[in-house]
Amino acid sequence: MVLIMNRCRKCNIDIMDDSIVCPLCKNVLDLSDDMKGTDKMGMYKSKSISYPDIVKKRKWIKFVIRLCIFLSIIAEIILVLINYATYKGTPWSIVTGAGLAYICFTVFYSFQRYVSHRSKLAVQVIAAIPLIMIIDRVYGGNGWSINFGIPIMVLVLDLVVFILSMVNFKKCHVYLMVQLIGILMSLICSIFVVLGNYKVKMLSIVSTVVSIIIFMIIVFLGEKKSTSELAKRFRI
Repeated sequence: MVLIMNRCRKCNIDIMDDSIVCPLCKNVLDLSDDMKGTDKMGMYKSKSISYPDIVKKRKWIKFVIRLCIFLSIIAEIILVLINYATYKGTPWSIVTGAGLAYICFTVFYSFQRYVSHRSKLAVQVIAAIPLIMIIDRVYGGNGWSINFGIPIMVLVLDLVVFILSMVNFKKCHVYLMVQLIGILMSLICSIFVVLGNYKVKMLSIVSTVVSIIIFMIIVFLGEKKSTSELAKRFRI
């Protein structure tokens, strides 16, 4: 048995399905003619890199996303009915709806192609802010989302960015924009805390200071790469 695969000349890979364009560079594929050898089972063995059956994989991912959305809708309908039947002053089904929406968004965005893990990290943190504030509002609205929730989330983001920067030391500059988002979030919290009637002010200020320090460390370690990254992002 000989397995014929389409081949991308530019990427030097074989595509193990009936695609007509390369999933990496989008070039039109050629019929693979590198037939210089087979394995013991008679299967085609190419010298180029074989790319997996991307069509089947994408269909499976879409199915998982649709299933997640469908089950979340059914679950939220049931929870709304339960909340209505047992209502005692707290519309907790709003919180469950927001949580399920966040889970669906997480599943959908996590499977997006051509999206870096840095972008996924930043978007997930930003998307969690409305969820935290909804929980705060539903259960009393005493401001714990500003006092504790968002500052702690920013500190966790700072820790993750710092660890990733140390692990990927030579490319630590790529995390600058994620850290800037953390600084912006902590600054907004600090402004609300200073101007508003909040009892706990120190945590927001600490998260802002820590975010700025980690940002400065990344700039220092990245040197020219960091300044070039900032210049590129802000068109300086």
